Amino acid sequence: MAPSYNIASGHEAWYTTKQDGNTTVSIRSTSPMNFRKAYVGTASLEFYWVSSGKSTHWQFTPTLLDPTPAQTSETKGEDGASQIIDVELGNRMFPATGLIKPNITGEIRVPAVHFDVPNAFDIWVFILRSPWFPIKVNTEKTTLKIAHGSAQAMAQIENSNAILNDGTTLRADISVYGEGFKRIWLTMQRTVQRASDGETIGEVTSDMQTFSWKPSTRNFDVVLVAPSNMYLNSFLDFLKYLGAEINKSFFAFGSYMPNKFLLCDGPAMNYTLKLSGEKHFLGHENDETKITLTP
Repeated sequence: MAPSYNIASGHEAWYTTKQDGNTTVSIRSTSPMNFRKAYVGTASLEFYWVSSGKSTHWQFTPTLLDPTPAQTSETKGEDGASQIIDVELGNRMFPATGLIKPNITGEIRVPAVHFDVPNAFDIWVFILRSPWFPIKVNTEKTTLKIAHGSAQAMAQIENSNAILNDGTTLRADISVYGEGFKRIWLTMQRTVQRASDGETIGEVTSDMQTFSWKPSTRNFDVVLVAPSNMYLNSFLDFLKYLGAEINKSFFAFGSYMPNKFLLCDGPAMNYTLKLSGEKHFLGHENDETKITLTP
């Protein structure tokens, strides 16, 4: 059973998945939630800063992109007082993906249950699970080309099976002819709501070189129970639990994240592979292709 990380006091949750892929999410509450409705779907957890007047505050905004009313059933816990609610998530499980910048802006996408609670903060159950299947890397184009003056550069893109059948590796053979570029490099751009980050795969100045890229994954499986008004320090503690580097601030109360945190690559994130060439004077030449990750 996946552990339950509880930011919403008095609640804990878990899930069970049958052989056919259908998943049931259960939540135990020390007191009745008296929720109006429960919804399931793909949750987008957005994190950003909002300015109002002279003050700025951090904002957590969870949204179901495809909300579907859920079937629920209620029982009492073994103590005879707590409430257990079972929610049918169905065949909606997918790996968690997410990218958080050092200023704590970004997005995480996960399967979720949303409890609409009248006259109180709503309760959310987020299922964060790393990929449990090999990930395939797919490209829209197999060739990227750039040119400047007499210089030409080409990246030939191929996908190859990785060792131990744990997904595929993207391979790029970059060849450079002529003179005109100061340098040429290949990057993988990850993009989510509120955040984007470029990873340099390789750099070449002449001749031909081969580079490879593989999705970054972690090993985690946890259920996060949170209210709709989650606070920054609570979220940073959760990121630390997931493996992010979180430091205590010497100048103010609270914590901070010195580096970006890539939760996991997966199908719910957007990727662009870009071949770039820096000219001897101003400007660059670029060619790019969309990359998708699939089971």
